[in-house]
Amino acid sequence: MNRSIYTHIGRIAKQMLGIRDFSLLRKDLHKRIGKLLYHDKYETADLVGIMQDLGLEKGSTVCIHASMKEFYNFKGTATEIIDAILKVIGEEGTLMMPAFPPVACQQDDTYVFDRENDRTEAGYLAETFRKYPGVKRSINVRHSVCAIGKNADYLIRDHHRGHDCWDAMSPYGRLCELGGLVFNLGMPRSYIGTFEHCTESILQHEHPYWKQFFNEKKEYKYYDDQHQVCTYIDYNSDADKRLHEGRVTKYFTFQDWQMLKISNLEVKMLRADRCLKKMLELGRKGITMFYVPSPKKYDFKQE
Repeated sequence: MNRSIYTHIGRIAKQMLGIRDFSLLRKDLHKRIGKLLYHDKYETADLVGIMQDLGLEKGSTVCIHASMKEFYNFKGTATEIIDAILKVIGEEGTLMMPAFPPVACQQDDTYVFDRENDRTEAGYLAETFRKYPGVKRSINVRHSVCAIGKNADYLIRDHHRGHDCWDAMSPYGRLCELGGLVFNLGMPRSYIGTFEHCTESILQHEHPYWKQFFNEKKEYKYYDDQHQVCTYIDYNSDADKRLHEGRVTKYFTFQDWQMLKISNLEVKMLRADRCLKKMLELGRKGITMFYVPSPKKYDFKQE
């Protein structure tokens, strides 16, 4: 795999400073400072009330990305949050969260994905949701999701049958199709969410820059309902990829996403269909969240 200069610099810095993960270091420092600055306590009803102010309502199809390490002054539990959201969206609504297994497992060619039992590395709220009664999980090693509600089966059933993790058959492609809401709770300010990768999945058929994101064909293994080992094929790229979502979110408008704050916690809502449309428009012009691989050497002139 070709590595960018950014990756080489990062590895050298980690070795010199004895740091295993810059992201975790940043989160720990942010938390220590934040706890000194923010003291307002809040409960589940307060948090979900903020989400309702941002658009959560009966019948909503919702995807949540969350870092509960950022819930400094929260006086509640992960289960209470799930209960409260499901109460708001009701029987006509659908709740979805990421459920990808540990990265080390994804990189092991002998690994067999067990969707019933494998934990997720998508955070504490997502792991609590995975074990929540009635939740279903998609078959996909790299970007499995869990869902419950009216559209759950439709979202997850074909995740292992598509060309890649984010095409029209994926939960993220269908989330955009259904006009779903994406809530980011305690994630970095410019973070968009996994549905952002639907951009390259769609544009791979239009331009060589985007096609390089799917130049590697790989077979993955999983257990079916009878615990028999089955396989599926997925396309990705072995190239080094680095991104900064702020390169595209600066083009988002109030109609695309909104943010409110409770104590230290930033609660962001993105309208998946509108944001994807905007990212596709930008991507066709060579404006992308990726700075590696760089789009600069490609011609994006429209006919």
